[in-house]
Amino acid sequence: KVRSIGAQLINAEGEAFMNPLETRDVSAASIIRECKERGKGVPTPEGGYGIWLDSPMIEKINGEGTIEKRIPAMMRMYLKYGIDMRKQPILIYPTLHYQNGGIKIGANGMSAVENLFVAGEAVGGIHGENRLMGNSLLDIIVFGRNAGIHAAAAAKKIDKLGKPTLKHVKDFAAEQKAAGIKTDKKSPILLPNYARNAKPI
Repeated sequence: KVRSIGAQLINAEGEAFMNPLETRDVSAASIIRECKERGKGVPTPEGGYGIWLDSPMIEKINGEGTIEKRIPAMMRMYLKYGIDMRKQPILIYPTLHYQNGGIKIGANGMSAVENLFVAGEAVGGIHGENRLMGNSLLDIIVFGRNAGIHAAAAAKKIDKLGKPTLKHVKDFAAEQKAAGIKTDKKSPILLPNYARNAKPI
């Protein structure tokens, strides 16, 4: 949303390196290329690189007060960490925002596993390979309601329930360990370490 109201992506040399309204996949690829291939990323204290989101440009284009009016929640979130996005650009780098792949479902929301109904980001195929901005809430409501109605109807037909356990969670953890998959990272990482560990003002 910030790019649609005037914010631009700027590299370490102050260059705008892509069309500001490119699709998410092109934007992410352009940022990664700028940091990793062209060497024009902004260095971070942790040794990584990012790109500036020139948020002050919003008010230069649209006038003072635009950020507070159009994106007040984002402004307040950054102010908690001492970042005034009206005056300071925000350091960014691509991360997982929305999962476009996922579990295949039928028209009623049921997966290939009988009586397992799925909705939201866990589902694959609703958006194709490149989701448009702003429709995930609608997706959750429409497909969640659809899956919920059919799940409730299916639940009424079940005569006997087995004893619920969390054995599948332990089995999955054991499979991860056996495969050598590290599980020490916390997700989602919304702010880099230097901002996440800052004391709110």
